[in-house]
Amino acid sequence: MRRIAQETINRVLEEVDILDAISQYVDLKKRGQNYFGLSPFRSETKPSFSVAPDKNMWYDFGSGQGGNVVQFLIEYEKISFPEAVRSLAEKYSIEIIELGDKEQNNLYDQLYEIHELACIYFENNVQAKSGNKAKTYLTDRDFDTNIINKFRVGFAPDSWDSLLKEVKGKFDNDILKKSGLFSESKKGPLIDRFRNRIMFPFFSLSGKIIGFSGRSLSEKEDVKYLNSPETLLFEKSKIFYGSYQTLPNIRKQNFAILVEGQTDFLRLVEQGFDNVLATSGTAFSSKHATALKKYTNRVILCYDSDNAGINAAIRTSYVLLQNGIETRVLYLGNGDDPDDFFKKDSTTKEDFRTLIKTAAHPISFIITHKDILSQGAADQSKFLNECISEIQLVPDVMIRNDLIRKLSNALGVVEAEIFDRFSSLKQKRYNASNDKDASTTAATHYNSSADKAQLELIKLALHSPKFATKMPIALFTNKLLHNILKVLIDNSDKEYNPGQILELIGGSSEERNLIASLAIEVPDKEYETTILNDCIATLEREPIKKDIAVLRDQIRRLEEEDSIPDKALLTELSALQKKLQ
Repeated sequence: MRRIAQETINRVLEEVDILDAISQYVDLKKRGQNYFGLSPFRSETKPSFSVAPDKNMWYDFGSGQGGNVVQFLIEYEKISFPEAVRSLAEKYSIEIIELGDKEQNNLYDQLYEIHELACIYFENNVQAKSGNKAKTYLTDRDFDTNIINKFRVGFAPDSWDSLLKEVKGKFDNDILKKSGLFSESKKGPLIDRFRNRIMFPFFSLSGKIIGFSGRSLSEKEDVKYLNSPETLLFEKSKIFYGSYQTLPNIRKQNFAILVEGQTDFLRLVEQGFDNVLATSGTAFSSKHATALKKYTNRVILCYDSDNAGINAAIRTSYVLLQNGIETRVLYLGNGDDPDDFFKKDSTTKEDFRTLIKTAAHPISFIITHKDILSQGAADQSKFLNECISEIQLVPDVMIRNDLIRKLSNALGVVEAEIFDRFSSLKQKRYNASNDKDASTTAATHYNSSADKAQLELIKLALHSPKFATKMPIALFTNKLLHNILKVLIDNSDKEYNPGQILELIGGSSEERNLIASLAIEVPDKEYETTILNDCIATLEREPIKKDIAVLRDQIRRLEEEDSIPDKALLTELSALQKKLQ
């Protein structure tokens, strides 16, 4: 992704109203100088999430997270820093200035442009005479016009060069090749990649067209669904169809319904199930799971109920579980897919909701549909080893043990036997680090009087920058706090709010969360000077305390050796003790 100019970042931090931006995600109510609401990052009943508009900062007291408006979007949307800045800039009409290779920037712009033009062309074709077959297909499928328009479904006519003619004069040959919209014919010239296909566009999370999936209208075509190839914009191993439209609802409902294709996706959305995603003809991968986990850790699989769909559901279940995602499998039966299910006259939305509630645990689903219980001991033993091989790849101990318990209960095998097999199978090399919670990090504690004084001074400098230059940075012994104060001193002559200071400091999430927690706490203006002087005095006493401790240790050692302490040592100790009084 192209680098965004600091000028744009500064404008976003200066001009975006953090209260307005966060209020679109959290219901906030004023309490004193700040606003409070329920944390958007975890479940709670008592509001502990705070926004300080005057400081352009937020802080979640329960989780210890905090930051500026950009950091909020990063944490909430699970996107990168450039994506968050870009999203806010676009939303608040701030010009986005990009740095780097102008040629590369222009390449991305042109790729986005050619995809948008292609999408418009495909959309228009549905209404054109050449799109009669497409209209018939969509009508026969009984898709609502609003759904077709919302997801910009189109049609690529049965022509070798109709799209090529539409865009050729606007882009050079290099862009045409890199777009993935065209293929090289055997004779050399470019031809349209998508022909005689219903076109389903893929959107980026910012709403730009980045690729397509085309469903053939020809019964003779071997490839029923054809996707865009891998391009600079399109990475199919981690992209879901419909994510731009449904991810906000997935986050809100905290679970996703995962289907195989676009028509299943559109049918469920049409029926009011707006937390759906589709993998669209590609095998579900760990990259898919990683992308999905940013938004929810609960998934209900609703694949086709034929043999191919059942096998795909089993494979996908293992990938989801191995990535720490709670998984259930919704089986429709009769070989149906979600589109088939809702075509039945007797089927209602409530029927589907009931199936969601009763969706099976993956272990139960696998045992049932592989008909394991009717098989002999040898086949059951082989199946058990296959399951263990997959379960061993689950890094979370609690999830893994739960899977073992369910496997034990379903097969009637004692848990001890399964654990014995764990230790004997070769997969046991999957390292012991998987038994640990990799996400746990040791929090930095500030327990000493010196640390507490440094914290108070940083808090004071964040709220009143004029005090930063009066603070003795040489006495800041905590490296993290020392670095923060240096940035504050270097920028004390500028009118930066804490939200902007956060970007100047950069650094780790520990620094960001610390600054946010300090910025949220407002010092009493009346006692600012007193706080400054008291904290500086505390820091000045620290070296003296250390010197006293060293002298006392020397004197103690001499006394243990029955030696009389040197008078100079006693005099020095007395002088230091007077300094502390």
